[in-house]
Amino acid sequence: MTPASPNRHAISEAFLRLYTREQARIAGFVRSLVVDPVDAVDVQQEASLERWRSLTQYDSSRDFANWAFGVARHQVLKHYRTRQRDRLTFSESLLNELAEETALILSDEQPRFQALRDCINQLTQRQRELVRGFYTNGMSAVAEMSQPQEPNPAQLSEQPRAQK
Repeated sequence: MTPASPNRHAISEAFLRLYTREQARIAGFVRSLVVDPVDAVDVQQEASLERWRSLTQYDSSRDFANWAFGVARHQVLKHYRTRQRDRLTFSESLLNELAEETALILSDEQPRFQALRDCINQLTQRQRELVRGFYTNGMSAVAEMSQPQEPNPAQLSEQPRAQK
């Protein structure tokens, strides 16, 4: 894949499709290694830029996710190298070990995520909203969504009036 080739639009589109598919896992990978959430976002952004810049080095016969994780891993290491002055930093060997373990965990999760997506797709829209509400806002959101809704005045006026 080369961004400068005549078919740049198709290559860019293919890259974005692959990147979008893996983006959440890569962000999770970075967040698992970079403790500060603000720093994790910065590292993730730098890794995204580096992936785009080094797209010419990507061999499309190899797994995109492994390549993308490698770029993210490099950015995490670069982040910690620049922060070595801080007292509470991990050694590079520990970071490498953590990165390898996290990559293994994330690769094992892919079939589970697909199975979960399949299950969620079988739910009704209302059931999906309840599940999303629970995982976004906890039980209070589910309780609130479960409450019977008050009819609006227009609905009341449309109901037949009781005969006296």
